[in-house]
Amino acid sequence: MNKSVFILLLVLCNISCKAQSKKSIPTQQFIDAFVADSCFHAAGIGIVISNLKTGELLASNQAHLGLIPASTQKLITSAAALEIMGANYQFKTQIKIDGEIRDDDSLDGNVIIKGFGDPSFGSKYFANEKSIEVLIAEKLQQHKIKKINGKIITDASYIKAKIPSTWIWEDIGNYYGSVPNGLTFKDNTYTLFFSSGKIGSKTKISKTEPQNTGLIFDNQVISSSINRDLAYIFGGNTSNKRRIEGSIPQNRSLFKVKGAILHPENSLVEALNKSLDKLGIQIENKDLALKKSKLLFTLYSPKLNDIVKVTNQKSVNLFADHLLFEIGQKQTGEANWENGINAVKRFWESKGLDTKYISLYDGSGLSHFNSVSAYFFDQVLKQMDQSKYRNDFIASLPIAGQSGTLKNFGKNSNIKGKWIAKTGSMTGVRTYCGYLTTKDGTKFSVSILINNYYCSTSILNNKLLTLLNQLYNS
Repeated sequence: MNKSVFILLLVLCNISCKAQSKKSIPTQQFIDAFVADSCFHAAGIGIVISNLKTGELLASNQAHLGLIPASTQKLITSAAALEIMGANYQFKTQIKIDGEIRDDDSLDGNVIIKGFGDPSFGSKYFANEKSIEVLIAEKLQQHKIKKINGKIITDASYIKAKIPSTWIWEDIGNYYGSVPNGLTFKDNTYTLFFSSGKIGSKTKISKTEPQNTGLIFDNQVISSSINRDLAYIFGGNTSNKRRIEGSIPQNRSLFKVKGAILHPENSLVEALNKSLDKLGIQIENKDLALKKSKLLFTLYSPKLNDIVKVTNQKSVNLFADHLLFEIGQKQTGEANWENGINAVKRFWESKGLDTKYISLYDGSGLSHFNSVSAYFFDQVLKQMDQSKYRNDFIASLPIAGQSGTLKNFGKNSNIKGKWIAKTGSMTGVRTYCGYLTTKDGTKFSVSILINNYYCSTSILNNKLLTLLNQLYNS
């Protein structure tokens, strides 16, 4: 071989090796520098960075360590829901009657509302021009019903409402601690309206919506100079008593605090009664013996991909847990926590993922007992990138600087529009799992789970933003 040609080949090989090194080594170095920060001296940090096209592992830290995922767990649930039920799946709610409609337009019987676990039923996230209770009332009117001799009867037996034993006391009374119900209505929440005075003074509850919550309130909330809602509602499913502690801003009237309601079907009956009254439809509320019912009409939810989008964009715990229940029902015939959890794990096992070392206690990530590794999230993200529901899944994820829980994250940086991910947060927990498109168009799967960090959330966000920008430019 010509000596000059041999030297040229050596030079080209050296350049190629350096180029490859430049692609892979800095990525791990960025991760190593990130986890070495004093903010994480006592933290557990699981990180996996992969090349989506090649599947190559680019960098990692404690990849198999089980950590609290918080709301990134919604990825596991929502992805399984899309795969099992399909993007076009719809929940239903049936309106039945158990008597005849007479010639005088009176129903000699009851109106029965049977729910099948639709999380969107009356939800603020799917608000229409007409509320669901008005729509039902109008449809009853269209069926020539002007008088109901019996009652409005609800059937929520599709799901047995139960608060998970692993949810903490601080969460279960508040709106984000709402649990699935066969007849979920208006996100299973009620609203307390407070009036506050000078700093340190006790507040008053002016009213509640709905009026009939069935709850008794012990109000210990005080007025504060802090300009945000720091009121917490305590109470579970063993009592109708609720204690509210904490503070709300001073000198406010009708300050709203939302709580979780365990029996939303009562709120539905109250709202429907009002809508019927406005249309001039009388309800006698007689105790008539139940007879064989017949279906009058059926209401359908938005398509599953739209529900999944709200679940992940807005990080709605109730929606994610409803998806878990429906997966359990479809796979086992009964909708409950245990069946849903087991069905989700079996699904991912069928896709080749090892679920032996993950612990799931709900579908939303609200339980502090949930434990998932960064490696498991990386595998889920890779699976969904190859799924026929890929576009539906990706469309459900917040986009940096543009939408959802990432709307204000990275909006003035290079990763705006390039980092698409689900976030999760609890006290001492911060997680990010999603897809990053780098400067040269390479697509990464990025899973970052941090537990027990020692700095403010804003400082941590800045550190994460720096890391993601480094990965973007790598």
